[in-house]
This record gives sequence, C-alpha cells and structure tokens, in this order.
Amino acid sequence: MNLLVFLAIWAIIWYIPIPPTNFRPLSIRRLASLAIGLILFGINVLVHTPLSYFVYFLVFSRFVVAFFEYFVSMKQFKVEQFDTSVRSGQFPLFQLKFKQKRTILGFVLVAIFLVSMLGISVFGEVQRLTNANYFNGFIQQGSDLPFSTTIPDNMVRLVTQELAFSIARRHMSEFGSNAQVLDCHVTKSPEGKLVWVATIGSTNIISENYIKGFVVVDANEPAAAPQIVHSQFNVGQGLWWDRNIPFRNYIDDMSKTYGVAYPTWNIDTNQSIYVVTSYNLGFDFVRRYEPPLAYDSQGDLEYSPKSMSEIPVWMTQVYDEGWLENMIDEFGNFRRGNGFDYFAGGFLWLVPPSQDRFQMTEDTRYVVDPETKDVVALVCVNPAENQRTLSGVFKATREGVLYYDLKQSNYISGMTAE
Repeated sequence: MNLLVFLAIWAIIWYIPIPPTNFRPLSIRRLASLAIGLILFGINVLVHTPLSYFVYFLVFSRFVVAFFEYFVSMKQFKVEQFDTSVRSGQFPLFQLKFKQKRTILGFVLVAIFLVSMLGISVFGEVQRLTNANYFNGFIQQGSDLPFSTTIPDNMVRLVTQELAFSIARRHMSEFGSNAQVLDCHVTKSPEGKLVWVATIGSTNIISENYIKGFVVVDANEPAAAPQIVHSQFNVGQGLWWDRNIPFRNYIDDMSKTYGVAYPTWNIDTNQSIYVVTSYNLGFDFVRRYEPPLAYDSQGDLEYSPKSMSEIPVWMTQVYDEGWLENMIDEFGNFRRGNGFDYFAGGFLWLVPPSQDRFQMTEDTRYVVDPETKDVVALVCVNPAENQRTLSGVFKATREGVLYYDLKQSNYISGMTAE
C-alpha cells in the first residue's frame, strides 16, 4: 500500500468519533484527536514501521483515545452530593458516580483491550517458531565444506569496513570541502574483484540532496590506491526524504521492509546502479524473502525481479543482511532435533535445554566464491553459550541459502583462531 493512501485512511479514522456520532467539523475535540493521530503517524513513518505493525498499532492506539473520548468526560459523571458548608481553606466535598451501564461497558472494553494486547504479544512470540520453520523450508542442506577448493590469496578479503571508511575519508578533497562518506558496502567490480564502494555526499544533504560520487577501495589489497568515481546519483543511502532509497520504496509500498542499499555495476551496460534489498513482514509476523530492486542514476526503477531466478548476476547482495541474520538467529535459538521448540533454551527444571541450538557471534562476511566467481555471504554459527567451536556455516548465494552442519567436524571458531 502507498504511504499517502494509508495516511488518508489514517486521518479519517482519527478524525471521526468512535462510535460514530454527530459532531462539529471544527470542534476542539476532533482537531485534537486528529493532531494526536498525525503525531503518532509521523513517529511510525520515521522508523519505517511496516504495514502490518502499522495497522495493529492503529487499532490499539485509536481504541485507547476513543475510550478516553467516550468515557472520561465530565458529561459521564453525576454529582451525587455537594457540601456547601465549607470552611475557609478547605475544598468542597464531591461524590462522583459513573452511570452504571457505561461503567460496566467501560470495564468490559478495558478487559477486551488488555486481553487483545496480551494475545497479540503471545501470538508474536509464537510466530518466532513460524519464522524458524519458514527459514527451514527456505534453506538447503549443504554437504562437505562451503568451498571445495582453497581461496586464492588475491581473493581473500583483508580490508574491513572501518578501514574502507578511513581510506575513503582521505580522498574527500576530490569532491570538495563539504563532502562526507554517507555509506560503504562491499560488492564486485566489473573486473570481478571484491571492492568496497563508499558513497560520497554533501555535509548538507538538504541543499545538495544527491550522491556526488564514489570511492572504490580494493577489498583484497589494503595498500592499493582507491579509484575515484565522479558520478552523480539522484538516489542513494543516507540522502534526505524520497532521495533516500529505502524510504523512497517505503513510500511506494509500505508492506515491505527495506534494508541494505548498495551501489554496484550493471555488467551488461557497465553503468553504476543502486540496489536495495527487502523482505515482507506479514500480518502473521512472518518475515518472507523478497527479491531486490535496482535503480539507475536518475532514480528510475530499472530492475524489479519477481523471483530469485530472475535476479541478474551483477546483484551481489540478494538478501537483506538484517533479514538473513535475524532468520538465522530464530532458526538457531529454537532448534531441537529435526524440529523447533519454543523452550529449546530450557525451562526451569521441567524442560532441559536443546543440544542443537546455535548462535551468531560474528558478522556476515562477503567473499568471492573461488568456484563460481560470484559474491556470497558467509555466516558462521557457534553452539549456544560456546563461542570457541564452530557449529556450522550458512552460505547465501543467488540460488539459495545453504547450511553446512559442521558440529561433528571439531572445527574451532574464527574468534578462537584469532
């Protein structure tokens, strides 16, 4: 759903009284209700709340305000007694009483509200298992090791994101005195090398709301001179309002959650292009994968794959990193045998903890696969509460996500090797 369409629906719901009654269009109460609604709407937009959460928030927040509008009003009180003989410096004594039917109705509605809040919270927790099951059906089981050949020295990533940022900042003078690094992501160059691409923008993005260019840092050779690219982009990560790619897409379709946005090259045209990853958070709280989108330098949508099979080979990150890591966490936290258990972590003395759980202790790493020459994401996981050994490796490729179970192989973790 488009954000502006939802705003119109939101404003109408907050403006009209609930339950519907005759009202003056410019009454203070109606304008105050609308103002509260618009403030809450703005807060949710700032954090890019997906449509499903937005609708649930609308239902509960509007109920609270409607309840106070309808019940907490002096018209609903009845003065039973007023003591007129008041001494100096004392307040008069009031006895106020709700009208009986409204009081009963109010308590019933409060009870329904509390039960609904509890129910949606419990449902959200239970659906974490559904996310784990969804991801279990999404991934494939790998055999042996993630790579059957040794990664050559010239393909090993030696430059971290922090170092890439530092290298890019040393070349800010190429773009003027008011330049800054807006973002930095790893991708593959047209020559097939793993590189960090730092996007450069103005320190005042409101007045200069565009990407000025890029600093391309060799991810395999820290001492290599970076490549300076003067290429203006009207959209990008870190820009303001609808020039910011995730927010631009959120305005068009708020049913999806938009995450990592990164520049890369379309090897068919050798032109720079911006890719944004996404996933769909449904009303059932299940995070479903969505293919990435690609925009040209003018901000026009150039590629919109409908399935994984349609994703071009030059899209190096086809999964949102946040989605991938979150799903791996859910998958590992609830794992017990061949299934999933909400109490896999154990519960008091009644339920023993599962021995099959694992957790992430390292960031997602992007490398060039020595066999396919494609960029893949590697996520190493360790047994729960044990960071010294390696439990398995997730390998995310454009064809799918593979899980290599290494629990019986006695490998040490990367943290231990360091």
